[in-house]
This record gives sequence, structure tokens and C-alpha cells, in this order.
Amino acid sequence: MLHPASLIIPLLIVLPNLIFIRFPPANPPTRPNPSLLLDAAETIGRLGVMAVPLFYPMRIHQSYEMISLIVMLTTLLLYCRGWLKYVRSDRDYSRLLTPMLGIPVPMAVFPCLYFLVASVVLHSVLFFVFAAVFAIGHIANSLKDYRLIARR
Repeated sequence: MLHPASLIIPLLIVLPNLIFIRFPPANPPTRPNPSLLLDAAETIGRLGVMAVPLFYPMRIHQSYEMISLIVMLTTLLLYCRGWLKYVRSDRDYSRLLTPMLGIPVPMAVFPCLYFLVASVVLHSVLFFVFAAVFAIGHIANSLKDYRLIARR
């Protein structure tokens, strides 16, 4: 059975990313030695977190599910705050990577936390696995970019 309503989970993270398409960064770094393994992990994880929710219904009946939903919404709001800071900084790529609330590469960490916690409301171990694979690739690649920018 398909559950299209569950696609709201990845959609809420994808929508702010449209800002990146509409307002591309003014000064993106170029990775001298991209890691095929990390890029593959990020891509496979991204595809999984976009597709898997279709096969799992969202359930928010228990208190732990409600707590998960609150954490999801909090990380989503912080993620949107990061996008606003990016747009207000004249699309300075470094704004996507500089720490927020003491969290390094927050624009990578927040969506990863969002997806990991979303596995609770979906009751899906498969979604958790894809979210973890995405987190490994996305956070590691973002840390590489952060280090490149810090050297400038």
C-alpha cells in the first residue's frame, strides 16, 4: 500500500533547498579531491529518504512519536533560519557552513537530524538506514567544504 501523505516529510526539507536553485551561491568552493564513496553515500541516502516514505504511513499517536515530531519541526525551523541567513548574506556560501548554536555545518546537520528522527514517526528501520547513509555522506562532504572555506 502506498502512503503519499508521508511524502510531506522529504518535501518539507526539499522546499527550502529551492532557494539554492533560485539563488545560487556567489562563491562556492571546488573540492580538489571529491570522495566517490561519500558522494555515493549522500546520493543513495538522498534517494532513499525521498522514496521510502511513500511506503510507510506517518503515525503520531504515542508520546514518543509526538516528541519526534517536535524535534523534526525544531530542526526544520532551524534549517529554514539557516537558509534565511544565507539569502540575507548575499548568497555567501560560507553562511551555509558556519556554526549555528555551536553546531558545526548546521545546514548539513539539521536535515540529517530531521530525517533520522522522522524514521520514528514512519516506524521504518529502512528509512533510518537511508537517513544514516545520507548523514554520513552529507555531513562529511559539508565538513570538507567548511575546511576549504576556512583556508581562504
